[in-house]
Amino acid sequence: MTEGAPVPGLGLNLMVERQGNRIKRISFSPDAPERPGRLAEEIAVYLEQGGPCPRADLDLSLCTDFQKRIYAVVRSIPRGETMTYGQVAELAGSPGAARAVGRAMAANPFAILIPCHRVLAKDGPGGYAYGRDVKERLLRLEGRTGRA
Repeated sequence: MTEGAPVPGLGLNLMVERQGNRIKRISFSPDAPERPGRLAEEIAVYLEQGGPCPRADLDLSLCTDFQKRIYAVVRSIPRGETMTYGQVAELAGSPGAARAVGRAMAANPFAILIPCHRVLAKDGPGGYAYGRDVKERLLRLEGRTGRA
């Protein structure tokens, strides 16, 4: 089942795909959701207004052990703050693995709840699955000023 909610500050819709109570994927889409949903709405409100991050049972079964370590570090990055790919690698116990962190970010199936938009290249914003413009808008929504 997929539910969604608009995120006016992004001009996109947040989509949450779940199987039972487990979240399989969280993504953005320009298309309006066919079905509204409580969790999607809670995440959208969190994005726009802050407050506590909604709790969700993320299905990490298809993630590698390395990805799980990386995602745990990324989940700890506070709203409005950022880290570099290299800093994430070091905190995850894999110094020198900045490129592998980038690949893990590109494979992240849980946009916002694993906030990969908060991970930047050492010399600029780095990539983002939904484009650098969306990455910068997300960071501004979270209170980070200046360019990513």
